[in-house]
Amino acid sequence: MTPSDGHWLQVRDLSLSRGHRQLLDRIAFDLDRGSALLLHGPNGSGKSSLLRALLGLAIASSGELFLDGERFAPGSRRLCHAALYQGHAGGLKGELDSLENLALAAALDGSPASAADLRAALAATGIAREAGITVRRLSQGQKQRLVLARFALANLLPSIRRPLWLLDEPSAALDRAGAAMLDDLLTAHLQRGGAAIIATHLPLLDNAGPSVRPRSIDLG
Repeated sequence: MTPSDGHWLQVRDLSLSRGHRQLLDRIAFDLDRGSALLLHGPNGSGKSSLLRALLGLAIASSGELFLDGERFAPGSRRLCHAALYQGHAGGLKGELDSLENLALAAALDGSPASAADLRAALAATGIAREAGITVRRLSQGQKQRLVLARFALANLLPSIRRPLWLLDEPSAALDRAGAAMLDDLLTAHLQRGGAAIIATHLPLLDNAGPSVRPRSIDLG
């Protein structure tokens, strides 16, 4: 199989099973730089599994991926080098404070960040006042803002920037202001030529301009 012309990321015939249950059956889509794809569907429909399969964290039973025309198998983890991934659990350390958690995330993403940059990212997600508070004391909405601060930091620092964002229910526990903040993060990423695949139950980027308006796939 050869890739279609002109598309940055191409997914072809991706299938995935869990036990005896078929989660994904020959899923196919294209994604260009500057665009977003929303994955819709009920719980258990395979949204999270699709994100993990793209990274090789869940093993697909069949399928091909192409990035910039380069073909690779889903299990090769080739996309890991091009992606920032936020899983549903968030990965926060309860005994560390917000600033320490974000510093750890930056280091794991490959680039230590200055205190000024870390605080700027916390401010961008509306959690600057909680910089010194341990995660176990934060509300669910504050924890989600802290998770998203990693992406705000990527918008600030080219050294940890990745062209593809993979986000699993990033709107979880966010209020209206938090949802608007998430839209701003995504819009900035897309307008700079990034791309995003987002598993979500909620609408995103509804107020974005036509240049970044997302497409959707229903896995239900």
